[in-house]
Amino acid sequence: MRDRPNGAELLAVARRSLLEEVAPALQGQPRYVTLMVANAMGIALRELEEAERFERAQSVALAHVSPNNAAELVKSLRAGQHDADPSLHGALKDYVEIAATIWKPGPVAKDG
Repeated sequence: MRDRPNGAELLAVARRSLLEEVAPALQGQPRYVTLMVANAMGIALRELEEAERFERAQSVALAHVSPNNAAELVKSLRAGQHDADPSLHGALKDYVEIAATIWKPGPVAKDG
């Protein structure tokens, strides 16, 4: 059992407070810094929310290489060893879409 509110919920409340109560009263550099901090908090919040999905997608992608590490995966991809591997393509697509959701939230264009 986890205590409520959890870390992600607390971060969301703190971010919302910065954006709704603090930032509107500021101008210039202090406002910019406050918005930058709120943006960083949003990224951290999304990382917390997506951590399990992100780790799962990464594990699925890395399972295609031995040893299971990103450098080996990149090396084998560059060598064309997985050009016809739809399961790896799907895993990498999922990984990239989750990363995009974390770093650049908003609608993701679906290519069908």
